[in-house]
Amino acid sequence: MKDQPITVEDYKEHSQEFFDKYFYVAKELGEGAKAEDILKIMESLAGVIMKKRSETKVGPFGFNKKTSEESEEE
Repeated sequence: MKDQPITVEDYKEHSQEFFDKYFYVAKELGEGAKAEDILKIMESLAGVIMKKRSETKVGPFGFNKKTSEESEEE
């Protein structure tokens, strides 16, 4: 599926999520914002979000998870 061309149906299925984010950023930047600037901000925000998510990762969970001490002993 990864190597198949993107279809119009794919656009229809995923466009709402994209445009919600796009128009949110456009509104924050103001009336004169250019598409290029909006897309750059969206990319930057995605990076910030991913960094914050990795910092707040909680775990490990489950009975078979090893602590860092146990992993070093092996």
